[in-house]
Amino acid sequence: MPEVMNVNMEKNFLTYIIENPSQFSRVENYFFKNENMQFIYEIVKDEYLKSKKVPSPQQIVDMIKLNDPESRISNDIIKIVLKNDIAEKKDWVENRFRAWRMSNLVRKKTSETIEKLRSLEDINLDNVKEVVSSIRNLYNDIPLLDEDEDDLGDDFDDPETHRQEISKYRIPSGWSNIDKILQGGWDMSTFNVIMGETNVGKCCISDTMVKIRNKTNNKIEYISIGDFYNKVK
Repeated sequence: MPEVMNVNMEKNFLTYIIENPSQFSRVENYFFKNENMQFIYEIVKDEYLKSKKVPSPQQIVDMIKLNDPESRISNDIIKIVLKNDIAEKKDWVENRFRAWRMSNLVRKKTSETIEKLRSLEDINLDNVKEVVSSIRNLYNDIPLLDEDEDDLGDDFDDPETHRQEISKYRIPSGWSNIDKILQGGWDMSTFNVIMGETNVGKCCISDTMVKIRNKTNNKIEYISIGDFYNKVK
């Protein structure tokens, strides 16, 4: 019975990933313990990562048959997977999917931690500190796993598709060197703080460095840093 439940659950997870393709980059093939689910997932994932498009059910069938000359995966299994509907239980599946993904990543990181400890041939303070720091970094990501569910778009990892005209989205500071460092000036709709050690010249930048939009006339106006601080205070 546990094996049947596992297969059914992995079938739901596979359907969830197909409906939420951003998860392809977050779920490793080995997360699926059932061989059939893992085989189908590998095929669909590879195609998605290459084309950035989720293949249609018919395309999935064709790809499975092409990559399964021995017909290990029956048509019945393919139909069950492709016709699986999780609409009525989506929240329930999503909750378990996230727990499943996180638990697999924790297992992976734990395994990596053990390997790092085993790799210590000569134990001294420096290499122990290095391993501890490495282990800490491994686990620092775990609390954030639950916060990365927003779909950033299929082209998120392609910087060319996000190229912008910098001048359109920057406000010149009035200082050419600063504008050069900032690649055009301040980012629009941001609050910028200039920081530096004592006596490096922060106060010499300008007494009218702050730019704000006057809501009464919708114009950009200058205000001294001191006055701005007092208004905010």
